[in-house]
Amino acid sequence: MPPPSPSLRDLSDELVGEILVRLPPDDPACLLRASLACKAWRRILADRALRRRLHRAPPVVGFLRIGMGEGDMRYGSRYTPNNGAASSRRPAAGSRDLPLWLVLDCRHGRALFATPCPRRGAAATTSLGHDLVVWDPFTNEHRLLPRPPSPFLPHLPGATSARVYSSDTVEWSDTTTVEHHDVFNYLEDRSPLPCRSVLVGDTLYFTWSSTHAFELRLGGAQRRLSIVYGPPRPPPLIESSSPIFMMSMGDDAVLRCVEVEPEDEKLCLRLRLRLWSRNVDDNGVAQWIRGRAIELEPLLPDGALQTPWIPSSVQLLGAVEGTDVIFVGTHSPDHPAAVYMVQLNSRRSRKVFDKCTSVVPYTSFCIPVPYN
Repeated sequence: MPPPSPSLRDLSDELVGEILVRLPPDDPACLLRASLACKAWRRILADRALRRRLHRAPPVVGFLRIGMGEGDMRYGSRYTPNNGAASSRRPAAGSRDLPLWLVLDCRHGRALFATPCPRRGAAATTSLGHDLVVWDPFTNEHRLLPRPPSPFLPHLPGATSARVYSSDTVEWSDTTTVEHHDVFNYLEDRSPLPCRSVLVGDTLYFTWSSTHAFELRLGGAQRRLSIVYGPPRPPPLIESSSPIFMMSMGDDAVLRCVEVEPEDEKLCLRLRLRLWSRNVDDNGVAQWIRGRAIELEPLLPDGALQTPWIPSSVQLLGAVEGTDVIFVGTHSPDHPAAVYMVQLNSRRSRKVFDKCTSVVPYTSFCIPVPYN
């Protein structure tokens, strides 16, 4: 008589944990069903160490795009669910237009917007400032952040200031300012679209021009704003391509950059993506390390890149923080514009929009099992 088959109860907690961390991260319903299998599995799922392993890069469940409008605030935003995601957790908002809400950033399941408002001591019809609103697409709740207690420093040529708001203390930090007279000329002609940001460790980076970014250190007792110079680029490439695009691709706390470059700077016969990583030595000296190149045309569907020899026909529009996913926009005079979601490592891509626009991916992750 053959021995009885082993049951699930015979599996060790360690082995069950290794199985559970391999469940699809974009479908939290799998975790809920696993927690209902038995009390032992529910206990394992509630373990804090396992939850940290489960909380990998959250899936993209939606997109926030910027659309042009009219009036004093010329921009609005639109939220669109990611129909290509297999997630069983869907936002309550669905597709939604957000007029006069300019999306600034998205992180930890919430999106940040700027909305027009009357300036202090000014008539609403003559002068507009901005309020900040935090929106959660899953609950469709939004919260207006309090204004800073005092205005920023006057807008001085070649100077930028920043504050940090804490939801724990419900207070704004003191102002930190950096002077950058050498990059001021690059900033004068910038579009007022929001600058892209990426969080690496306890530092936020904001891409601002074809050659520069801002670095805001959040850790420690005193926050500091400074300038980060991008990888070396020849003048023709600076003039013809989109700004450098900061991104992170994992938990290694390394700032990375991706840009569009021609295979030959003189002939410009074919475009490719160039990856860079920023290395900081023990003395605090930073240096950009040239990484691999990825041919751009094979990444996209056939016919998507009608003019592969013109750098301005391709734009980097967004990235999913902590992953290898970027958004590439293509356009040409005789071909419809399109936006593609591209995975750099697997070389897979799919079209997500028809029009070329700035994309802020909305990511969210839920473990539907309470802590112990």
